[in-house]
Amino acid sequence: MIDFDPERAIWRQVADDIRQKVTSGAYAAGSRLPSETDLAQGYGVSRTTIRAVIASLKSDGLVVVEQRPGHPRSTYIRTRSQVEDVPIGPNDSVTYNGVGTVVITRAGGDVETYEANDIRIIGAP
Repeated sequence: MIDFDPERAIWRQVADDIRQKVTSGAYAAGSRLPSETDLAQGYGVSRTTIRAVIASLKSDGLVVVEQRPGHPRSTYIRTRSQVEDVPIGPNDSVTYNGVGTVVITRAGGDVETYEANDIRIIGAP
């Protein structure tokens, strides 16, 4: 359990703690996070709070939620290879459609579509 700061949302504090555990190696890339129930019990919060934590971590690209052979649908720490770096030039335009899709319109008019959680947008060298 962590000492909660009453000035910050509890789900943000739990998410920050999990991020720190990923950074420190306590949760390795590709490893499965404990279940929602186990995380909720471990942090002394509700499963609803843990769902908000997982949604935040997923939005940040830190975790993926997927079904893997022999396991129920689970949350895994994203591995570097699961994220594609997409370079953006100075005259390219990037649009997020609000439902998980990123549309990139290149300066030359070509249009590319990506799942938001599958890419990391980087400035062109």
